[in-house]
Amino acid sequence: MNTKYGRLSNGRIEYAPSSLETEDGVKMNPSEASYLAAGWKKGVDVKPTVEAGHRIEVSGWQESEDTLTCVYKVVAGETPSGGARVFSKLKLVAALKEADKWVLVKTWIEERGYYDFYVAAQNFREDNPEALAAIKGYARMTDEQAEAILSKCIYEE
Repeated sequence: MNTKYGRLSNGRIEYAPSSLETEDGVKMNPSEASYLAAGWKKGVDVKPTVEAGHRIEVSGWQESEDTLTCVYKVVAGETPSGGARVFSKLKLVAALKEADKWVLVKTWIEERGYYDFYVAAQNFREDNPEALAAIKGYARMTDEQAEAILSKCIYEE
């Protein structure tokens, strides 16, 4: 996966593959021109600075002719001392099942071939945009609904 390029699908970012199939065969490590010619857009992700007592969260993506820009929102509350929050996937699965959203997120996991339950049992950081997009987008939740679930799933050592 190449997270420098992507496209929007139902309001969610889909990152470009590491290789592209062309008429001449498969291009490994394609150039920017190859990605753009194949319909992928360059990703722009500039995190804003925030005042003390606030943190930023991904709110969505803004699309232009050749770029996708990550849009952030400022939320009251401190970022945990370790940086981005870390979520327990096991707690998250339980919370998504409770909210009747697990089947939708599970579909995303299966579509991407993430079948390995060892990987599924690991934690993920709040700054993993693809995982957060799946939770919000595939489960068809608002930012507030997603935050209500995610706040229950913070991993604590």
